[in-house]
Amino acid sequence: MLKRYLEQRHIDLDNGRGYLALERVYWQTLEVLGDKDGWNNWRDFFYMRVLPVRLQDMTLASFVRQSITKYWFEEYDKRRSVP
Repeated sequence: MLKRYLEQRHIDLDNGRGYLALERVYWQTLEVLGDKDGWNNWRDFFYMRVLPVRLQDMTLASFVRQSITKYWFEEYDKRRSVP
């Protein structure tokens, strides 16, 4: 049942090729952040900005969700502080 809500995309990791399953809103955010940061696509952004800071004691999907959620809260706080 949970698979119905997740979208899988392949990624290349040091230990081989794998898949990352995230909800569509997280993929959309990765795509927007990649464009906003000047990368050609979400993969370039992912490999350059997300993977290098990954916490090894957390699953990759959880780390990506946590990172994106943290970004959303930071953006929310910035917008709230503007009069």
